[in-house]
Amino acid sequence: MNKHYDTSVDYFAVLGVHYGACEKTVKTMYRKMARRYHPDVSTIHDAHTKFQEIAFAYEVLKKHRKIYCLDYERNESKKSSSPPKSSDTTRSKAYARAQKTTKRYSDQTYHAHRPIHGKNRVITYPLTLRYAIRLLTLGYFYIPGLKVKMKFTREAFNGKTFRLKGKGYNGLFGGKAGDYLVRFNIKIDGLKFQLEGGDIYGTFTLPKLLIRGGKKLELESPAGRLSVTLPSDYRSQSFIKVKGMGLPADGVLSAGDFYVCLVPSE
Repeated sequence: MNKHYDTSVDYFAVLGVHYGACEKTVKTMYRKMARRYHPDVSTIHDAHTKFQEIAFAYEVLKKHRKIYCLDYERNESKKSSSPPKSSDTTRSKAYARAQKTTKRYSDQTYHAHRPIHGKNRVITYPLTLRYAIRLLTLGYFYIPGLKVKMKFTREAFNGKTFRLKGKGYNGLFGGKAGDYLVRFNIKIDGLKFQLEGGDIYGTFTLPKLLIRGGKKLELESPAGRLSVTLPSDYRSQSFIKVKGMGLPADGVLSAGDFYVCLVPSE
């Protein structure tokens, strides 16, 4: 059993808790430190090594806690007795290594208790123009991972980053949690639609026979179905304004308009 761990190492200290801490405290601290040093999210230069040490310490305390504690206390009792004789070179080196290891983990424990602020979490959500317009009508965007409804406004179309304070990665040892930063990548079919402010410009290709004055047409736009009656003097590739069918109002900005352009098919 002793081959699986080093009896000179205080694995409680590695996890930043006092020796003999309860299982719940050990588990909680392991999760916090694992998030802090996980190689996929951490920018600390030795995060991979730290993460391995933390994971190994938790594994020892989870599976071999009782026998490890007995071995560790037995080892500590030996260390508290007189140091090995200088003539015994092998034991002297082992004693020095044990002292050095204990000091290293003791120093880690001291530094670990300093508040460490959590990192911000940045998420970019891709949206179609149609779905973004639907969110404007609802007035919010639901974030499944946080189970939070976030206010959704026309600023999302201008590349704004929305900030949810304290919803990012947790801090350690009393440090503040980071923020959750939300951005939106709104995809627009540039061949068919163009967005200018709150107005949408749409180009529709129809048979030439349908593009004549007085004709009533039903068209599909990102904002919904449009009913358009062509003016008697309408000419192809000119724009017809449909009021209020652009981007919906968001409480600050009024609704935009939709401009229809009809192009005859060949």
